[in-house]
Formats: sequence, structure tokens, C-alpha cells
Amino acid sequence: MLTSYFDTRIKLLDTAIKEYFRYEQEHPSRLFQAIKYSMFSGGKKIRPVLFFATFEMLKKNDEIENLKPLLPVAVAIESIHTASLIHDDLPALDNSNERRGQPSCHKKYDPATAILAGDALLTKAFELLSFYDDKEVAVNLVQLLCHAVSTRGMIGGQTVDLLSAHKNVLQLNVLQYIHAKKTGTLLEASVRMACACAKTDPSTTHMLATYAMNLGLAYQIIDDILDDVGDFETLGKEPYEDIRNHKTTYPTIMGLDKARKMADKLLDDSYKIVKNMKHNHILIEFLKMIKDRLP
Repeated sequence: MLTSYFDTRIKLLDTAIKEYFRYEQEHPSRLFQAIKYSMFSGGKKIRPVLFFATFEMLKKNDEIENLKPLLPVAVAIESIHTASLIHDDLPALDNSNERRGQPSCHKKYDPATAILAGDALLTKAFELLSFYDDKEVAVNLVQLLCHAVSTRGMIGGQTVDLLSAHKNVLQLNVLQYIHAKKTGTLLEASVRMACACAKTDPSTTHMLATYAMNLGLAYQIIDDILDDVGDFETLGKEPYEDIRNHKTTYPTIMGLDKARKMADKLLDDSYKIVKNMKHNHILIEFLKMIKDRLP
């Protein structure tokens, strides 16, 4: 069920990405080659698909035609996520040479092009939000996405991550802060933006935001576990990257068993939030998909 859902929504999203970047593909060609390379590098596009799924659940309608007005928002979300990956992989940050089984953007091209490609995607995202028909909602969408990217979100989390990289001891609450900001805030924003488009009440918005934040933290814990016990085929990059970069992870603080239990609990808590909501099947499938990654 989830595979079919992802396939149809990603196809719709990819068509929109090509359209929104079409007029920019002529010049400067190297920059837009780098953007295209990164946007179509085989990622699962979890965030925009979660955005779609949340909106469809709230509107109790899964007709794909109803998603077309939301495409500028979905492409904006994916643009932000891709920009963050391009920048995170840079030598000055996480220093990762591979992403999704392919050379990172700065290895395929060069660090300067990668920086500019990330910058271009960041700015493009906010231009896309201005295309949303309901301009009052569009302003709210800009605010939500700005918060997710800002020093209160991904940028703040990445900064604390860098500052903490060479510390011998890192407290659990600091690690949770890093991952809540680096991973959780964009997932949370994807859900909050769906709630804004559906004009959902604040209580439901808060519950679904908590669902997304738990999902994001569980995803990161499982990533940390996989970095310890996974292989290149599973990760799409070389394992032990965190060890090479002297990063504290959930397994190094808690041990593998407790880290697994923490991920399980976060996913169970998210399940409890949505289990009684109508048309919730895709959001539940999301939780199963994340849990199935747990080794």
C-alpha cells in the first residue's frame, strides 16, 4: 500500500519539480546540473509525501487531483531538505563523500558549486510558497518553513552538532536537541504546513506535529544504530561516519538495546496519536516503514 502511495505521489512531485525549475536550466548550466543531480538522487522524499498524506487524511479525500494546488508547497519542502543535505555533506560540516549511494554534490562537482546549489534551493523554496493560491495561508507557510530552517531549527541543530563533535561526553538531552532540530523540525513543519493548508484546528495540529517529531527522532536513532551495525548497501554511504567524525550517537550513550527501545517507544507514542483518526492508514504505514529499518 505504502509503496504504491509513494510511487504515485513522487511521480506527481517529480513532474512539478521539473516544471518549476524548467526555465532555470539554461544558465548557468553547471549550477543547475548540480541542483538537478541532488534533487533527483534517489531519495524517498519522505517529507513532501508526509505533507501530502497528512493533508489527505485531514480532508478525508485521497484523490490525487486534489494535491495539485499543493505542489508549490511540496516542492518547497523537498527543496529545503535537499539544500540541507548538500550543505551537511560539505567538508566543513559532516564531511560526507557519499549520499544515497552516489558521490555527494561537492564530490560530483566542487564545494563552491555545492554551496551555491544549496543556497539556490533555499531561496527557491520561499519563492514557491508565494505561488500558493490562498495568500493568507501562504504567509503562514513561509513562517512555518522559516522556523524549521532557522537558528531555532535545522541551522541551530547543525551548529550544536558541530560544536559537540569533539566532546568526549555528550548528554542525552543535548543529543536529542540536535536531532530534534536537524531531523525533526522539517518533518514537523511538513505536517504543520499540511494542517495550515487544510485549515485544521490548533489541537489537531499540535497532536500531528508531535507525531511527526517522534517519527523524526526515531528515524535518527535508527540511523545512528545503522551507522554502527549497517553496511554501504543499507545506508547508501560508508558506515561508521559518526565514529570518523568523533560524534556522539544514541548507541554510544545508551547502548544498542536501549537505543532500539527508545526508537520503539517513540514510534508507539506516534501510533497512539493517530490510531483513532479517520483515514489514518498512510500515517500508520509511515510508522511501519520507519520501524522496518530497525536492525
